[in-house]
Amino acid sequence: MFKKIILLVVGLSMVHSVFSQVPAPGKYSGKGLLITNSIIHDGNGNVISNAWVKAEKGKITAMGSGTPEVPSNSFEIVDAKGKHLYPGFILMNNPLGLAEVDAVRATIDMEETGQDNPNVHTLPAYNTDSDIIPTLRSNGILMAQISPRGGRISGQSSIVQLDAWNWEDAVLVERDGMHLNWPSRFSRSGWWAEPGGAAEKSKEYQNQVTELESLFAEAKMYFAGSKAVSNPKLEGFKGLFTGSAKLYVHANHPSEIIHSLDFASKMGLKNIVLVSGSQVEEVAGLLKEKNIPVVLNRIHNLPDQNDAPVFQPARVPAALMKAGLLFALDYEGGMEIMGARNLGFLAGSATAYGISQEDALSLITRNPAKILGIDKRCGTIEVGKDASFFLSAGNALDMKTQNISQAWIQGRPVSMESKQTVLYEKFRKMLIDGRF
Repeated sequence: MFKKIILLVVGLSMVHSVFSQVPAPGKYSGKGLLITNSIIHDGNGNVISNAWVKAEKGKITAMGSGTPEVPSNSFEIVDAKGKHLYPGFILMNNPLGLAEVDAVRATIDMEETGQDNPNVHTLPAYNTDSDIIPTLRSNGILMAQISPRGGRISGQSSIVQLDAWNWEDAVLVERDGMHLNWPSRFSRSGWWAEPGGAAEKSKEYQNQVTELESLFAEAKMYFAGSKAVSNPKLEGFKGLFTGSAKLYVHANHPSEIIHSLDFASKMGLKNIVLVSGSQVEEVAGLLKEKNIPVVLNRIHNLPDQNDAPVFQPARVPAALMKAGLLFALDYEGGMEIMGARNLGFLAGSATAYGISQEDALSLITRNPAKILGIDKRCGTIEVGKDASFFLSAGNALDMKTQNISQAWIQGRPVSMESKQTVLYEKFRKMLIDGRF
């Protein structure tokens, strides 16, 4: 009887493992790729009708409009008549692959214990077998910045492409910058959806700022000295004071943003990126003056101010664009990993409040690539860049028309299958068979 139970458990585990596996990564066919008759949205604001693009060995080698010269049998030819070709979306500031099931602690590895962890980086913890990753690919997200959470200094993020056997294959940039959660000057009581009472000034704010000043000053002295004894924690600051590494400052309230920029100037930090919410609009002029790029938190959030219009966050992209800022969109907030597949629809929402479709597209393609420093290889459809793009039968920023049929990452075809598509087909068949 005991042996039967063991066999049953093993059998059920095998069945579960079969149905829970993510699709295998794509592989090169050994041929080049030619996509014809498409409508190319290149990410630079241009729309090219009746267009074609040629890729070889993972790179775009030629593109144009009209009828291309048909290459030899060494090319796979895809007729994309009537379909739109977009550069792969880039998801910024997300703990994708670091957490799977919120209710199962063993699947969550997106933050370390302690307040300050400058030397921690996310890449070794990134799980390429996450069931969530295929759901993002099927919505056009082909690259992501994997960012840590928690503490005051969360650690360092990494940049990956989303079709790989392991993190070594996935990596585009191993350590792209440190993430600092600027202390909050104010606190509210009450639950998250309806904070009670007026905001109160934090009694610990100045103490926390002083501690940060001390830590950064220590790190600056460490790199200015001989480093006779290595300090792994302080090694995490490498490049911050020369500008070769970025500091992502997470701050929301205008006064906190101003204080954090003053702090960065005082410490001699040269490469700052602000990660912020809808109130960033109030300091847009200062950010433009200091040439600070912005990662704008999810615009489908409720506004920070109680008396603001409910759609106020969706108007912020137009305001930042008018101010001339370099900025991109992210999906930070509740359900930020699972919901991140809707990144394209955030950009689409911004088009209803003052920006064009092509400008909105740049907020999740070209601009993230520029901010992350990977724009020489991805973010737009241009000769010499990675062949990381996808085909959609409709507007990829509109949930009513988006219908992505094919995608490629660095020239490799990517599976569009995910748990969600499998379940959809399963229950669609049940409906057709009259099971409901």
